[in-house]
Amino acid sequence: MTAWLRVLDWNVRGLRDDVDALVRTVRSVEPHVVVAQEAPRVVRWRARAASLARRCGLVVVQGGASGNLVLSSLAVTVRETAVVRLPLTRFQHPRAAVVVRGVLAGAPFTVAGVHLGLTEPERVGHVPPLLQALAGDEPVVLAGDVNETADGPAWRALASQLTDAGADDPTPTFSTRSPRRRIDGIFVSPGVPVRSYRVLTTPDVALASDHRPLVAEIGLTR
Repeated sequence: MTAWLRVLDWNVRGLRDDVDALVRTVRSVEPHVVVAQEAPRVVRWRARAASLARRCGLVVVQGGASGNLVLSSLAVTVRETAVVRLPLTRFQHPRAAVVVRGVLAGAPFTVAGVHLGLTEPERVGHVPPLLQALAGDEPVVLAGDVNETADGPAWRALASQLTDAGADDPTPTFSTRSPRRRIDGIFVSPGVPVRSYRVLTTPDVALASDHRPLVAEIGLTR
């Protein structure tokens, strides 16, 4: 039997925009897991993350690592969390990925969130340790802000080992004011079914961030 994991991925721009619109968007999707980039990470980040989760009807699973945050519904049982520190590039911000291993309706899975760097060499250097951290036998979902389009070397490196859930959907994810590029992605283990994938483009999305959120339903085998 298959359990369908609904994942929402979103760069929330530090919650500097309309948080009410953001909360409405998240709640409308009813996700099992939310993977966020540019979440609060410095001043009172724990309280702000907890407040966001509570308003969305979710709980905080992992946060504070280079602005990566994972929330989940109570339908998910969390088994393990980890932070993967990515190689530091001189004069660039420290980068990390968050990894959550969970169970939905008896089916195990791993979800990871990442925000790759601003320079191409930095992004390319982050892919090998990231993929190594996700190695295993259970279904993997990697979601995040790749900071480059699908023809970039880091994106191609990810897609060579994982399946790009949005490969057949060119809808731009950035920016909400002038949508031109698909730089946010959801990737899954080869052979793992993706029942649906979509980029949300509602009026609330335009109020909530400069990125559009992605939603995918991924099949997990019990």
